[in-house]
Amino acid sequence: MIDQGIYLLLGNYLLDQLRGKINLRISSEARIKLAEEALKELVQGENFSQYADIYEDAEKRKEFISKFFSYDALDELLHNEQVEDIGINGINSIFAHMTNRGLVKIEKGFPDHQSLSFFLRKLVIFSGRHHLRKVNDLELPFVQGRVNIVHSPYGPQITITKIKEIPLSIIQLIQRQTLDYKIASFLWLAVEGMGLRPANILIVGGPGAGKTTLLNALLSFVPRDERVVTIEDTLELHTQSMDNFSILESDASLTLEDLVKNTLRMRPDRIIIGEVRGREARDMMTAMNIGKYCLCTIHAPNTKEAFARLEHDPMNVSPPLLNLIDILVVLRRYRKSNSIYRVIEQISETSFAEQRRPLISVLWEYSYKENQIKETTSFTVYREKLAEATGGDSSGIIQEWDMRAKILHILSNKNISAFHKVTDFCTAYHRNKNKALESIGITIKDLKKMPSEVR
Repeated sequence: MIDQGIYLLLGNYLLDQLRGKINLRISSEARIKLAEEALKELVQGENFSQYADIYEDAEKRKEFISKFFSYDALDELLHNEQVEDIGINGINSIFAHMTNRGLVKIEKGFPDHQSLSFFLRKLVIFSGRHHLRKVNDLELPFVQGRVNIVHSPYGPQITITKIKEIPLSIIQLIQRQTLDYKIASFLWLAVEGMGLRPANILIVGGPGAGKTTLLNALLSFVPRDERVVTIEDTLELHTQSMDNFSILESDASLTLEDLVKNTLRMRPDRIIIGEVRGREARDMMTAMNIGKYCLCTIHAPNTKEAFARLEHDPMNVSPPLLNLIDILVVLRRYRKSNSIYRVIEQISETSFAEQRRPLISVLWEYSYKENQIKETTSFTVYREKLAEATGGDSSGIIQEWDMRAKILHILSNKNISAFHKVTDFCTAYHRNKNKALESIGITIKDLKKMPSEVR
């Protein structure tokens, strides 16, 4: 095993040589080759020639490079599916937020401050940056996630948020009881809009409520014949396989507001904003007002507080414009019997009211006592808007809504639940219903004979 002191000495020099040469898009083979070449050059120099065996011995070279590109004390946590977030407050204070257990203190930590400092340098340089600032927001290199690093008098305070490499699908969220088939099919209709009138949707919730998880799941419903622009502070949405998506990211010199304003020059059909929290909200509402459809998240505990945030500094959206938001989905994270659950707590929609906030109609609300989400009204304003756009009446929309709920049930029963499979099916269904249904062994006639999922 390579001595820790020697590893840190050589590793820090290697980082200097690799600064600007490694980025998030580089392949594993390419970065290993770059590191091997840099290590070879380093140990062949007179200052480090005594460590030449680390390169010349194939086993030692493999061990060194593997450790160099690892996450040191955090490797095991980052590859644990149950870990959602990691907080590091010092060399001996590491906490992990586990999916079903909440916050847990981890016994294993960094051996010393030099090892922690080296770990931070790796995060910065491997993510394609050059220097560590007082406040840093980075993508997590080589693993899906993001990192926030803040300097304090007590040393760096680090928060790592993992992102699932393969996001949860809408069916997997149903299986986790975050929502039910009827709500999922309603959201499918709302996001897709039958190719005519998608809904402007605001996903609301506190930290860790599952907003980004739901937003990712809803991407399966976005038609592939639309030009879509996604805007994020740090890349969390699973859009790599979607070639009709233009992916934008803000940084210190390019704000979310700049990017949202610029999207209007990109002629998108749809704009997706990872999180709205500043002046970009006004430009988002402008985009809605000129016919662009928007899908985004906002930090707030409920619909009332979400609207309050939109109306006041720094967003300052004019209250009547809030009517442009069609549907609001509120998520909540709660603990029961030492386990963590995430549910859709409420789905509501807007209806027009002049000179003040729009009226809010609650469509579904979660009952904690009964542990289920319950429908509160059978009438929806959005359903009528969609019926008008299709030139039909609400009965046709209800029939389509019901068929989609049955389809999602069938997909679940056939174990067609992985994100990419659900996305492929929904894309096929948008293009040709009959062919898509044929691919899972049913017809529209079969669906109509089945008991209704939507009542």
